[in-house]
Amino acid sequence: MKSSILIIGSAVALWSCEPNKPANTFQTGLYILNEGAFMGGTATLTHWSDQDSITPDAFFAANARNLGNLGNGLRADGNRIYAVLNGAASLEAMEYPDLVSIGRATGFSSPRHALVLQGGDIAVSDWGRNRVYRVSKSSLTISDSVDVATAPEALLAYENELWVSCSGGYGIDSTVAIIDAATFELLATVPVGINPTSMVRMGNSIYVLCSGYTDYSGAGGDRAASLVRIDVTTRAVTANYPAVGISDRPSRLQTDGQVLYWIRDGYIGDVMRMEPTALDYPAIPWIGGGAYGLYVEPATRDIYVLDAKDFQQNGEIRRYSFAGQLISIAEAGVVPTAAVWMP
Repeated sequence: MKSSILIIGSAVALWSCEPNKPANTFQTGLYILNEGAFMGGTATLTHWSDQDSITPDAFFAANARNLGNLGNGLRADGNRIYAVLNGAASLEAMEYPDLVSIGRATGFSSPRHALVLQGGDIAVSDWGRNRVYRVSKSSLTISDSVDVATAPEALLAYENELWVSCSGGYGIDSTVAIIDAATFELLATVPVGINPTSMVRMGNSIYVLCSGYTDYSGAGGDRAASLVRIDVTTRAVTANYPAVGISDRPSRLQTDGQVLYWIRDGYIGDVMRMEPTALDYPAIPWIGGGAYGLYVEPATRDIYVLDAKDFQQNGEIRRYSFAGQLISIAEAGVVPTAAVWMP
């Protein structure tokens, strides 16, 4: 493994008297959403440029205000970046590349993730209400919704369909909901493994990572995690890979379009890697320890490990090549959780 290159950046908060007209833009690079401290903290948006400079709180630099409590999800299209704020129960919309706030959508209970639909409207999963909302791009208000099973989490688009993993919340669920993205009507429900939390598409298959269930009562009701493959056309389950360890609670499934990556367990943070031709769930970590969040950039096939450290100090971003070599390290904010690369 190559030695790391420590990239140290300092905050440069440049804005004019009018906070909606910043003096700088951020442009190409990785944008990292940091959750912030659990009680009373604020989420931040770190910018790691393609020139290896760091702006620790790019949103504050552009708007002269905090982003809001408990960041969870980050999505973007060519002109906007959207941050889902679980604690603030809102969706923040920013212009790209200047990151000036366009506005904030509210009316959620416990929003988790967002997805930009065809035409520009935004789908938002609401873990607290077992519902998926449509948010108007123009007004940033809720324009439609559909009820699904327990604790909707990940969102994935396929043609004019919206796929939603129902993660079970504090209990158990084992379904993926398929919604008509135009009418917001429930089309179908696909049974998968226990508590599906994240999904990716590769070719004609959708892979669903199911985190399993821990029975804290001591009654021995633990349920194993699994990785499930679904044919996107027929909606049939074509493979089921049970996790090796009964206590594994995997999350954050990602792909570069050729290989699957995920975090084995939130406490240890090993990164797992699996070829789509593999016959079994991997037993040996590909990158050992420290991952709380994970992002894979398909264009470069680089893997970004988001390390929350002790959940109090600033975290760390480690960039690896697709061969597993450590390329560079940068400082993140408190509890880095999600990322997106913007050209």
